[in-house]
Amino acid sequence: MGWLHTDDDGSHEAWVVAVLAGGEEAPRDTIEDSEETWKRRVSWSWSFKYDGNEGRRRAQALRVVCACGWRGPRRAVDFADPDACDEGLQREWVRHAEVSMSRTLPERLRRLLDEVEETVQALSVPVREGGELHEQRPLLAIYAATRLQMNAGEWQKEAVRAARAADYSWDEIAQPLMTSKQSAHERFRKHVPDSP
Repeated sequence: MGWLHTDDDGSHEAWVVAVLAGGEEAPRDTIEDSEETWKRRVSWSWSFKYDGNEGRRRAQALRVVCACGWRGPRRAVDFADPDACDEGLQREWVRHAEVSMSRTLPERLRRLLDEVEETVQALSVPVREGGELHEQRPLLAIYAATRLQMNAGEWQKEAVRAARAADYSWDEIAQPLMTSKQSAHERFRKHVPDSP
């Protein structure tokens, strides 16, 4: 199918798989590049390869599969509106990819964080007799770390609010927080209203 997301630590690629009678998955579907396909205006091959016409097998369900091994749940087939099926399956995969990559920093952000860490550590060296003021600034290091901590707390609350507004579960939010679902909920429930 060709949904692809690549980051610094790998990639996720997804495709739609037709689930046939008995639960068997059909081979990975691809876009058919034939005149008949374009005449029928069908984007993804499952919608005509497994429609039960002309002696072909009929899909009983669909699922999205990621190259990382993740398999989405089975979903109903709508041969009348295959694009709507694809859109729904794509949303599931995007959610999977976001949760999977929630602890993978983009290279630019990783470099910036490393630079901040190195700078604060360099300011934190013990004051030496005869040392230069610009080399020894432990009080400035304390202030910088305090500002980062205060800002990080607010950034984290805002990100959790955004995740809840996007209907991410507390279990999904707990993963990038590196904590349990219960701890995440306990920590942020005062700042983030639960979805209705």
